[in-house]
Amino acid sequence: MFILPEQCKPVGYKALVDKYQLQTFSHFRWSYIALRGERRTYKENDQEYHIYRKSYDVKNKNDDLLQIEFALKYDGVSLEILKAVFQYVSTIEVENFVRAYPTGKYARCIWFLFEKLTKQKLQLPDVSSGAYCDLLDNKAYFTAKPINSRRHRIRDNLLGNTDFCLMVRKTDCLQRYENANLASVVENVIKKYDPSIISRAMRFLYTKETMSSYEIERERPDQKRAMRFIGLLKEAEHLPSLSKEQLIDLQKAIVDPRFALNDYRDSQNYVGELPNLYTQKVHYISPKPEDIEFLMNGFFYAFDRILESEVSAIVAAAAISFAFVFIHPFDDGNGRIHRFLIHYILSRKGFTLKGMIFPVSAVMLNDRAAYDAILESFSLPLMSRITDFTLSTEGSLQVHQESRSYYQYVDMTLIAEYLYSCIKQTIETEFTLELEYLVTYDRLKMLIQDIVDMPAYSNLSDHRFQSYRSLSDDIPMTPKFRSDVTSDAFPMANS
Repeated sequence: MFILPEQCKPVGYKALVDKYQLQTFSHFRWSYIALRGERRTYKENDQEYHIYRKSYDVKNKNDDLLQIEFALKYDGVSLEILKAVFQYVSTIEVENFVRAYPTGKYARCIWFLFEKLTKQKLQLPDVSSGAYCDLLDNKAYFTAKPINSRRHRIRDNLLGNTDFCLMVRKTDCLQRYENANLASVVENVIKKYDPSIISRAMRFLYTKETMSSYEIERERPDQKRAMRFIGLLKEAEHLPSLSKEQLIDLQKAIVDPRFALNDYRDSQNYVGELPNLYTQKVHYISPKPEDIEFLMNGFFYAFDRILESEVSAIVAAAAISFAFVFIHPFDDGNGRIHRFLIHYILSRKGFTLKGMIFPVSAVMLNDRAAYDAILESFSLPLMSRITDFTLSTEGSLQVHQESRSYYQYVDMTLIAEYLYSCIKQTIETEFTLELEYLVTYDRLKMLIQDIVDMPAYSNLSDHRFQSYRSLSDDIPMTPKFRSDVTSDAFPMANS
């Protein structure tokens, strides 16, 4: 556990969080000023601690805007912390700060963010000259196509807007994944196999993705629902830009008709368990029903911003699909729609070729602990902040505090790293091994036919010979193959 060196004081975001005792999510980077010593950096898991020399200190530690300027300069952008701090900053303070630094990059960023986050327009004239500057540093963050704000001379390149924005940092891990170019890895794998082998493999992999996605939810679909889900996966690339109506239709196609909705949920849902007969443990509380429409409108805007940007397919899929499942807009089907969105975005972004799928859900299912851990990277800190709620004996939960801001500005960096690892593993195992299985199967089948045709076996009945010829691609050669897919799923793979 990181122990702060002696004679250090917080600066930037950390100073503001401590000053106002904010219950915001922890920012990935905290900064401190040391009275003596050199510049140092510590890292513990995904949390960074930066120790600066005294010369870096702000002129007035009680000036919130100077602390914000330091934070934007060194610690990146935390919309959640900024929105919370701006509640304690007056419009006059911001106006005076901007007038003092009229062409300063960080003064203009503060001005832009204050107006957008508080919905208040300051009594300041538009900037009439000077170069535009990016809101997010595109060397540190994945960014969207810039939208120029002429008033502030700021290029807004957020993956969303100030009502709902997904943040993904360019960590060393993500940079390594990006440089690996998994799309080209897939292309090289495909080149090694006959198109007929690829086609046969896809029939099985679509089924495997479907069954795995349902099994994660501890459900077993009947053949009709499974076939419908397979059809949705196959048509994912043709689905136009998402809308509320399309998500409702998806939900109706996926869930049991008894639980299908014609709108977003109107009740509070949560994830919990019963450790014993007398208590219920709550693991995750989703947004209040009255916040769903607002959050989903922001989600759709972020979706469009990300899809039209140059953000890579896997990063985009991680940000959008997990944002959806955290909002949990429906009573049922959220998890399966979340995993469907992964495939939809991979298709829309051109990562998966037409008629192909990578059964990511199978990898998630095989390492359920890792999948749960990445969900808990959001749910655990969330639950340490949502403390004012009641749970009735009938299981009805009600949240009594403001909670919407916790879902508005999620840092998806660790989640993007996780999804990259899943897709890499899917390509190396589920995808490649299935192709190798079919090649081996064909060779074995030819060997059997050669044996049957040998004169020494001429007494083999025609009926027995026919039984060899009718072997299906979807029948395993040994009990070890495809044990994770139930027998009644195999007919679906042949369709």
